[in-house]
Amino acid sequence: MPRSGKGTAETQNARRKNTAHADSVGRKDALIDIAEMLNRVALESCARHHRYAELVKRGAPEADQRLALNAVRDCDEILDEAVDLYEIACLEETNHADDAWWHGANKVWRAAKEYMRHHAAPRHLARFGNGHSRDDLRDLTIGYELEASSLLRLRHATDSYLAARTGIS
Repeated sequence: MPRSGKGTAETQNARRKNTAHADSVGRKDALIDIAEMLNRVALESCARHHRYAELVKRGAPEADQRLALNAVRDCDEILDEAVDLYEIACLEETNHADDAWWHGANKVWRAAKEYMRHHAAPRHLARFGNGHSRDDLRDLTIGYELEASSLLRLRHATDSYLAARTGIS
């Protein structure tokens, strides 16, 4: 026989709190999974860029360089999607200001966004054709330097996240 009155209301409130807590834990776990995925993709992007740079530096055959460059582009597209996914997930789950993994994941997210912004600029400048002026070439050089710098910051952010994620609970 169900209890009536105050006991039933307390039981229902307790169930609602337990459900809300379970939902919160589920959202946190989902956000952690997305943060982990973002970090893995960022690490892979850094590795693909490093491999491509090594092939160019060694003067590897053009076909090898082209394949590596295609892998870089594919990985960067996935990184761009992972950045968007993390951003959306953060809009839904924001209660982690005291968690080290949260700050580390946000560093990766910001560094990835910055990298993607700088990554697009040199490609745009390079498409202007063969008639580059001295100023165009300077801008192109600066764009590539900014891209390289942002890629290095992305790598450092992934290392920071890896160090912080040991505290994920």
